[in-house]
Amino acid sequence: MAKQTFDPRMTLEHLEEQHRTLKRQVSYLDRKAFLTPAEQREATDLKKKKLATKDAISALRARLN
Repeated sequence: MAKQTFDPRMTLEHLEEQHRTLKRQVSYLDRKAFLTPAEQREATDLKKKKLATKDAISALRARLN
């Protein structure tokens, strides 16, 4: 059985891709003239996830340096 190794750079790339995806989703909702209550909740949740992802990226970068 092959031993899996933790590659922080792959994790960083994954987090950066996730952040870009969340940014696109938030941007899509922000461009709408009107948001339903469900879309408002979704936008709030996406923004929280985006911020948490950015914090994780910053923390990982700090560990790599």
